[in-house]
Amino acid sequence: MVSLAKSLEGKPFHMIASYCQHGSREGALAALQRQGWTKELQNTSVMYHTHFPGAPVKYVPYYLIFDHTGKLRHNHMAGPYHGGNGDLYQKQVKELLSKVPATGR
Repeated sequence: MVSLAKSLEGKPFHMIASYCQHGSREGALAALQRQGWTKELQNTSVMYHTHFPGAPVKYVPYYLIFDHTGKLRHNHMAGPYHGGNGDLYQKQVKELLSKVPATGR
């Protein structure tokens, strides 16, 4: 996730990483930092136990992908167990980004 966020800096993309397992704040931040996350990464927010109505989050890692209007477009498990695919979400994000209208800036 961190590598995707880094590769999309400056694009209309924002990642919200949610720590949804038991443990400490420090442990969650350390795990993100091992992946290359820093506070300077402007298109990333880190939250604790984020929930979204209607999304059947049962296992982690899990992703929710919203389009530029805020509509939930994709959600699934990212881990290889339980049928997840951690690479698919990157393709889905890039596909949605290609559909974001120009802002005229």
